[in-house]
Amino acid sequence: MTTSQNRQPKGITTGGQFAPDTHAESTLLLDTTRDVVISPGESESFQELADGDVIESLNVNRSDDGAGYWISPAKTVNLKVLITDADPRLHGDTLDSWFEKNGAVIEDFLATRYEADITAEEGWDEVGIECSAQLPDGPLTEAQIVDAAWNRTKVVQLHNESDHGSFGSENLGRLLVERVEGSTVLDDPYTARAAGLRVKPDELTAMVNDHSGISDVAAVAIAKDLGSLRNARGVIAYPAIGRLASRGYLDSAAADLELQKAATENWQSFTPDRQLARRIDAMRSWMRNGGIS
Repeated sequence: MTTSQNRQPKGITTGGQFAPDTHAESTLLLDTTRDVVISPGESESFQELADGDVIESLNVNRSDDGAGYWISPAKTVNLKVLITDADPRLHGDTLDSWFEKNGAVIEDFLATRYEADITAEEGWDEVGIECSAQLPDGPLTEAQIVDAAWNRTKVVQLHNESDHGSFGSENLGRLLVERVEGSTVLDDPYTARAAGLRVKPDELTAMVNDHSGISDVAAVAIAKDLGSLRNARGVIAYPAIGRLASRGYLDSAAADLELQKAATENWQSFTPDRQLARRIDAMRSWMRNGGIS
C-alpha cells in the first residue's frame, strides 16, 4: 500500500479524496495559465503534467470537428496481484485460466466502472486503463487539463480502489472476483459465439425441443434473437441477454430479470408465442446449470 500520499475520506468536501498538497507537481501546475494549442483531429502527450503515481501518462485529443477536447489520464494496474490478494485460491496456472475464461467480463467491468479504455495485450499483470473526460472547445490551459484529469475523470477512484481498497474505498480485486462470480460465461466463447450466430431458426427450434438441455451454441443463438428485440420506443429490450451473443457472458442477475420480463410480456400478449416461451425456459435452465447443458 502506498503511504506517501495524504489521502482524505471521500466525504470531506475540502480536498476530496486527496488533500490539496498531496501531489506537489500537480498542485503547482494547477496555478499555471499557460495556453495549450492543439489542432482539430490532433492529440498531444503531456507527460510533464502526470504525477507518475496516480496518473502515469496524460494525453489530450481534440475532436476532428473542433467540438471539444478529450482529457485522458492513464495508469497501469497489476490485476494478477489484486485478484490473488482477494482470493488466494487464484494463483499460478489457476489464475491464468481464470483470466483467460473471464477476460471479457473483467474488461467490460473496468471500462464501465472507470469510464475508460482497457488495454490488456501486455498481460493481466500490466493492464493499461485510460480514463477520459470531455472539455468544451475553446481556449485551453495546462491548469484546465490537470483539473479535468484529477477531478472530472475516475482515475483517482481507480488509484484508490486498486491500492487494496485504501481508506474506506472499494477493493478492486474483490469487486472483480464478485463480478465474475455473478456472471455466466461460455466455456469456449469464440467457438460457441461463432457457431451460435450461424444457427438457423429451424435448427434452433430442434435444439430447444430436445429435452436433454441446450448447449452453449444454442444459448448464444437464443441470446442473439432476444437481444435483437426492441421495445415500442425502439430501444433494445433485453441488452443483458444479448451480451452473451456479443461478448460471451451474462450478468446472471440482470439476465434473469430480463428473462422473467420477456416471459411475462410474452404470456400477456394477445397471441403468446409458445416457441419463444420454450426458448426462454431453456435459457433459464441453462443459466441455472451455470452455462452447462
